Amino acid sequence: MPINSSHSHDLLDEVELLGSPGGEKLRLRFDGRFENKVVRWDATLFTATAWAEARGEEEPPGNIIEIPDKGETGIVLNLCLKVKCIDRPTVRKAVMMVRQYKRLQRGRHEYG
Repeated sequence: MPINSSHSHDLLDEVELLGSPGGEKLRLRFDGRFENKVVRWDATLFTATAWAEARGEEEPPGNIIEIPDKGETGIVLNLCLKVKCIDRPTVRKAVMMVRQYKRLQRGRHEYG
């Protein structure tokens, strides 16, 4: 049986984008695991510049994962990424990273 390559699965098919990729900040929602259960992440991805502007801080030297509290439509997740823009490849990598992170916990965690 031939493989149908006309429609391969794209991770972004599982993501609800709440804006257009390509800017310095993007809200999105996606499912993942957290605290041993399936949750709906209510995520915002920021470039380091946008993170600093939004918080009145200096630009962080690395990446940040922040999980404050449960939001209205899921668990709030803020990601500060050392990238120039939040494009589609960045969204794919961020979703994959969050889904694969085994010991994710509430609070602010700096890495990289």
